[in-house]
Amino acid sequence: MSEDYFSIDLERDELNRYFGGGIPKNSLILFEGVDGAGKSLLCQRFIYSLMKNQTQVTYISTELNTLDFIKQMDSLNYSIRNDLLYQRLLFITMVPFLGTVKFEEDFIDKIIKTPKLFEKEVIIFDTLSFLLVKKNAGEEAYYMIMNFFRKLNNLNKTVIFTVDPSQIDEKFLMLVRNMADMFIQINLGNFAGETTRVLNVKRFKRPMGIYLDKIAFRVEPKEGLIIEIGGYS
Repeated sequence: MSEDYFSIDLERDELNRYFGGGIPKNSLILFEGVDGAGKSLLCQRFIYSLMKNQTQVTYISTELNTLDFIKQMDSLNYSIRNDLLYQRLLFITMVPFLGTVKFEEDFIDKIIKTPKLFEKEVIIFDTLSFLLVKKNAGEEAYYMIMNFFRKLNNLNKTVIFTVDPSQIDEKFLMLVRNMADMFIQINLGNFAGETTRVLNVKRFKRPMGIYLDKIAFRVEPKEGLIIEIGGYS
């Protein structure tokens, strides 16, 4: 494996090979899809494989508390208990803040100014939209967030973030799409007459090798992400 790439290799699936052999370091990686498309599942697949390949991760979730995260990972046979215990994985939940607690106006600034969140090699924001809860957040906030992510790249950090296109401003959606080094849309499609999820690789800067621009997959309990062999229609 080149020192410029992270391996996401797992013996149980071919995702790493289909992505050309790895994902580029110091990059912005966007997973885009509507609710239920599989954005979090893809993040969790990445987390598990990065841990297996000796890469440390911070995962910031707006959907799961810590116990639910552990149970979710166990249900996919992606156990990360030891990684949490030995702090190779830092899990941060935003669930309490997204309930009845009201965000302060400077919440975005506080997130950005919390160094502990950005110590690991890979930082995952699932989802990015929670950073935009500030009332009347506009273009200034959008550019501040994306410029901050670029600064993390310059510090040898890789940032993965998810967005639901139905939940964020169109201008910000275009901004994050344009700035992403790796842009993957997760759509529902048809495979062998059944509905399946499809990774559509819309942009991939600095690929390590030849990659597929469409990857069909499904999710199985105790198996995790399963690549649909044979193609996509």
